[in-house]
Amino acid sequence: MNPIINPYNAFPLLKSYLLDQQRLQKKSPEQIRKYKDKMLQKMVKYAYSVPAYHSIYKKNGIHPSDISGIKDITKLPIISKEDIKNNFPDNIVPSNYNKKNGHIYCTGGTTGKPLCIYTDFYTIGKGAMTSLREFNLLGIAKRNLKIAHLGNFNPYRIDLISQEHFQKHLWFLINEKNTLNIDISTPIKEILEQLADFQPDVIMSYPAIYQHLAYLKRKGFGSQLKPSLLWVGGAMLDAYTKKYVEDVFQCPLLNIYPSVEAGSDIAFECYDGTWHVNDDFFHLEVIDEHNNLVDYGKRGHIVLTRLWGRGTPIIRYAGMDDWIRLQPPETCSCGLTTSIIQGGVEGRKRANIVLPNGKIFPPGAFCFITPVLNRLNTFKVKQYQIIQHSIHNIQVLLVIDNDLRHIGPTVETIKEEVKKAYQMKAGEGVDIQVDEVDEIKHPTTSSKPPPIVISHVQQDEGYKILN
Repeated sequence: MNPIINPYNAFPLLKSYLLDQQRLQKKSPEQIRKYKDKMLQKMVKYAYSVPAYHSIYKKNGIHPSDISGIKDITKLPIISKEDIKNNFPDNIVPSNYNKKNGHIYCTGGTTGKPLCIYTDFYTIGKGAMTSLREFNLLGIAKRNLKIAHLGNFNPYRIDLISQEHFQKHLWFLINEKNTLNIDISTPIKEILEQLADFQPDVIMSYPAIYQHLAYLKRKGFGSQLKPSLLWVGGAMLDAYTKKYVEDVFQCPLLNIYPSVEAGSDIAFECYDGTWHVNDDFFHLEVIDEHNNLVDYGKRGHIVLTRLWGRGTPIIRYAGMDDWIRLQPPETCSCGLTTSIIQGGVEGRKRANIVLPNGKIFPPGAFCFITPVLNRLNTFKVKQYQIIQHSIHNIQVLLVIDNDLRHIGPTVETIKEEVKKAYQMKAGEGVDIQVDEVDEIKHPTTSSKPPPIVISHVQQDEGYKILN
């Protein structure tokens, strides 16, 4: 049986389609909070039937009746990535959960053993509602919208699970001719050729993929490719890459904030540059290294609560590692009133740059190349990467566009100015090395494109120096 005609899926998804898309626009923050209260109660009750959560809650003396809404969420213990990993597979879903109707999808496992959780047809479909909402809010929803997704379609990755177990069952709603899925392991020129033939309205991918595509378009390839919107997620987008790509494609490059654990977009960027949280789908908190809540506007690590879905519940989950600054609901110049991730996601905790003076920079706060290249008015740098080899040694790798090598500032000038910028921020006792390379190598531990910032220094090394 097609799962879409199963009433267990069909009625909840129809209700979601009719109500979810307009909720952020039509409901006040107070009405959204009341809705969240109800959904949190429902999810905590569900989690109590999941052995892993049940034992943690029982150990902490928590019962679902103790939670009347969001104001009580701090009564719930924080759930770590290890709590999920160590209880996979049997204890992360209710004991009566039909695993035959569920699907396992996993993170990339770049820090070791991947995190794997359960999802199902309804949960995938519900999560897709945030994308439909975002299309409407951005004004690009239209009949026969053509979407290209350049993602990771390896086994047990969410892109492949969604394609094989959700999209294929919607053949009567989704015209296959309007959807193109390409694995990012495909050679970049071949990707560009497929995109040029397909002519998508919207492209979704990683920052590094867009940078490579933009580089080829600068060289005259794929000149007929003219999307209306580029969506980027799955990695940190720096200001230089954004400017580089938008200059070539002549259309907006906007962030979305998806994650494996979320199963949907936690937040999205509007045309005015504001990161809006999908407040009715998620509740976000921000904590410090001691798991204490930090004030609005203060940097900390995200704690995620998913207010919907079957399979593995995600409640007060602190395993994502991302640095964010959260602001309470406010009205953006775009007209939408939501909670806001101030300045966007700043990168992963494990990629922090720790300096001898004890300063700690999240990845997004350590990209000082952008102002240098803006001041020099050049797109000569095709790609870059910052590697902290030790607490006293930082290397900056630059890939130079050979066709622009003798136009504008010299490569040596760029290297000198970049070194000055990083030396000024890093301070004394740090050796800054700026090198030109032919390519930024793909990481061997991940199928994603190479990250912008890599650190081989443990955070506590900075504290040891201070002490």
